[in-house]
Formats: sequence, C-alpha cells, structure tokens
Amino acid sequence: MAFIVTLSGCNNGSRESRDDRFSMSSLSAYNFSTEGIQEYYVDGAWGSGVGIGSGGGSVCCVQIPSKWYEGLQVNLEWRRSDCGKGVDENGRSFCRNEPGNPTVNLKRTIPVEPYSEPGTIQIMFLPNDEIRIYVSEDAPWGPDHPSHLGSPRPLTPDEAQGLLAK
Repeated sequence: MAFIVTLSGCNNGSRESRDDRFSMSSLSAYNFSTEGIQEYYVDGAWGSGVGIGSGGGSVCCVQIPSKWYEGLQVNLEWRRSDCGKGVDENGRSFCRNEPGNPTVNLKRTIPVEPYSEPGTIQIMFLPNDEIRIYVSEDAPWGPDHPSHLGSPRPLTPDEAQGLLAK
C-alpha cells in the first residue's frame, strides 16, 4: 500500500481545513553510494540532486501520514551517474573529468521505515542502488537516528549492511 506524498504550500492553514491524518514535511536525501544522484522524485515530488558523500538539503513541502502504519511505502524515481569506476581516497568519482558521463534512470517502490512522530522524509541512497527511507528530524550522524549510518560518505556494500544491522 503506497502513500501519496502530497505537494502543498508550507502554510498549514486553519484548523478547520487541516486533515490531522497527515502532517507537513519536507524531502531530504543523503548519498552513501559511489554514484552521483542527479535528481529524485518521491511519489512525483521533486527532491533535487545529491552529490557523492553529501546530502542534507531539503525541499519543502509535502504531506505524510501523521502515524506510520504497516505497509507504508513510496514510489521513488531517481537518475544517477553510471560511472562504475568507484571513488578515490577523497570520495571523488574517478569519472569526474570524463565528458558525457552516462546516467541511468531507476524506479522502485520502497517501504518507509517505522517512525513514532512526523518529521523530514529522508532518502538514503546506498551502494548497489539499495534505498532506505526514514522519517526523522535527526540527522543520520546523530546518535538517535534509526539508520546508524553516520555522516554521508561512499560506503562499500558490506559497510552499509553492517551499519544498518546495528
């Protein structure tokens, strides 16, 4: 069962016009992969681009269910670089100086991890096109973030799985 992220202005409006089943939110993404994310969409809402080992900016405004429920998921579409050569010791793509880097368009339905209260919709781009979606006001490097991923940086698939298993 997918939920539809509803585009909306950031003004919550009057109490009579609000639907308490939904809360205002924004989209934010973090890139732990070795490929740059040119842009992404969550249920059609545009979420910008995310460089390798970066993230944290947010795009306003969307609505999310006020309470998490079993089966909550979103449709995620993204376009990323398709270098395949990895990154250097500074986390920079080995393809950064090559003209016309190829890209690939991907689309997947992703479950939303459980949350106890509304917050920012956070998309975590991981190695091998793995995705995790959290709803939290905590940054991924914060001690209370449910992902335990830490600061955005290129991870190997084994590193990502080890951190997510904590």
